[in-house]
Amino acid sequence: MGAEKLHVTVDHQQCQGVGYCERVAPEVFQLGDDALSHVIDPRPPESERDAVEEAATLCPSRAIRY
Repeated sequence: MGAEKLHVTVDHQQCQGVGYCERVAPEVFQLGDDALSHVIDPRPPESERDAVEEAATLCPSRAIRY
């Protein structure tokens, strides 16, 4: 209780398509045919929070928000 629910987004203007996000949180992110990261579950369960935070930290372009 009290924890804010995740709402994950990727800024495609910033995304470089490196793919760290997909590697650490494959249930949430996927690289698309355009070589950019796409959010496949914008409201992931709380159990994915650590993976989403790690993906955002590893993102070299800082394109991930949650």
